[in-house]
Amino acid sequence: MEDKPDLLKSAYTIVEDTEDVQSVIDQIRALYGLHHCVFHLGQTQIDTLDRPFVKTTYPDSWISRYLLKGYVNVDPVAKEGFLRMLPFEWQDLEIDESAIEMMMDAAQHDVGRSGYSIPIIDRQARRSLFSVTSNIAGEEWREFIEERGADLQEIAHRVHRKALAEIFGEIDPMPPLGPREIECLTWTARGKDYAVIAEILNLSGHTVRGYLKSARFKLECATLPQAVAKAVSLKIISP
Repeated sequence: MEDKPDLLKSAYTIVEDTEDVQSVIDQIRALYGLHHCVFHLGQTQIDTLDRPFVKTTYPDSWISRYLLKGYVNVDPVAKEGFLRMLPFEWQDLEIDESAIEMMMDAAQHDVGRSGYSIPIIDRQARRSLFSVTSNIAGEEWREFIEERGADLQEIAHRVHRKALAEIFGEIDPMPPLGPREIECLTWTARGKDYAVIAEILNLSGHTVRGYLKSARFKLECATLPQAVAKAVSLKIISP
């Protein structure tokens, strides 16, 4: 068995040299001896499940069942994964009554006995979720995550970038707005002027004006209303 650095290096090579995300997760699954891999990119920041980009090694029978039964609306992994900041094991999730049928159905379709998900949030606040499953469980699974969890996190971020390149090509259409610029635009869209925004965010009025100006430049807009409208259309902010 390869040592950890060599195994991760092999994973890097797969991500860099493979043409599409589906082929990447197929190969990562084999490389790490996983049961399944899933990558789910939430295309926007305010609605994580619209126009989803999903690549998976799950069997077609389970994918069809998942869509037919509308399990996306109750799936605790998807729901928690697009809210959380840190990786989590599926066994730690609280399963409410609405998801019990889905979990039983998943077991029947051999999804895997154990699962681990890694949320990704990039600088433009786009979110994705990289999940892996295995048929090992208990202490053996915990040891696997302890040993390989850091690898999987590194891979998840590289797959996220690979997915964006697959969708958009070399030119990413999402302006590189920072968190404060997004906050200031959001409050502007809600009808607040710079003085009120400054009070809300505990910033100086000068600083708020600066964030709004830089956001407008990044969005390539002549006026602030145009910048707000463009940010809403790109779903960077909600009105």
